Amino acid sequence: MTWMEIIALSAAVAFIILVGFAVWTLIAAKRTLSKLGDAVDQMKHSVANTAEQSDQLIMQVGRLTNDVHTQVQTLQSCFHSIDQAGAAIGDVASALRKASSVMNQSIHGAEKVIHTHQKRLQDAIEWATTGMELWHRWQAHRNAKSDD
Repeated sequence: MTWMEIIALSAAVAFIILVGFAVWTLIAAKRTLSKLGDAVDQMKHSVANTAEQSDQLIMQVGRLTNDVHTQVQTLQSCFHSIDQAGAAIGDVASALRKASSVMNQSIHGAEKVIHTHQKRLQDAIEWATTGMELWHRWQAHRNAKSDD
């Protein structure tokens, strides 16, 4: 074998090794790409599930928000009713204070009148008592006369 044949044989062996290495690299790259494709498919599936769960969560949050809004409106009307009831109670309390004041003034006025005219009232009561006694005696005397 000559040097040329050895070089040609070496080049052919090197080319075969290079082609073998290139084939092995391509096979490894194909496997990696296949795994990467599977990972992308899984990721797409996960993203789809996450999107579906997010949609459901958003719908639940929307319903919850509507429920809260409805309850807030109900509470607002209750607070308005309570406010009106408080105002009505305040009006009643004011009317009672005024009535109490008027009644108190009337009682004080009556006390003044009684105190001022106490002597006259005592005289009137005495005259009324005396008149009643005389009338009873007269009735008794009259009954006694009619029985005789």
